[in-house]
Amino acid sequence: MPAPTLPGPSGRRFDVDVLLDAAREIFYIDGFARAQIVDIARAAGTTKPTLYARLGNKERIHEMVVRREADVFRSQVAVAYERGGDLPLRELARSGMEPLFHFARERPSGFHVLFLGDSPSAEVVTIRREVVEGVIEQLDALIRRRQKVLGAELGESSDLIAAACVGLARQVCERAIARGDDLFVAQDLAARFVENAIRNLNLAGGSRRSEHRNHPTG
Repeated sequence: MPAPTLPGPSGRRFDVDVLLDAAREIFYIDGFARAQIVDIARAAGTTKPTLYARLGNKERIHEMVVRREADVFRSQVAVAYERGGDLPLRELARSGMEPLFHFARERPSGFHVLFLGDSPSAEVVTIRREVVEGVIEQLDALIRRRQKVLGAELGESSDLIAAACVGLARQVCERAIARGDDLFVAQDLAARFVENAIRNLNLAGGSRRSEHRNHPTG
């Protein structure tokens, strides 16, 4: 479905995505607090009054930018986790890390406004929380689908494991960005950490089951 267009000065029409792209870059460069509507308008090739009339004030534009980036990220997560349904553990761990790091590489300004940017808006805080919770839920579902392969122990705490994986991915990605590190290297490190953690959980679970068989209670 093509992006909607909005009428501008002298009958000129603006693609909403073009306006939001311009706003995203200004928020990325200047931050929300320092960003100015006039700079967004200039970057979009329109005027301040037109931007106000068509999209609203700075807070509203920022919320629209964040929500659009959230939608893009969610779609990437859905595709990646659908592919991960039949993968062995090593590739599954990499697939679990891929959406966040891919998003950060391909849309650095989008990653920033979605996960890092300053904003006083309660709506933006809610969007960010919903995005993270949504990824955890999808990864939890993926782990449950693979419980037979990954081990019964994981199914009992799959939501906690999913939360730990998502938290790890975000922390490693954000630290790598702050340090200027290679995001491919950072992604591989995070994936190997998750893979080894799941293997160790399986080993620990197997040991507990063996101890239970050797020392039954009751």
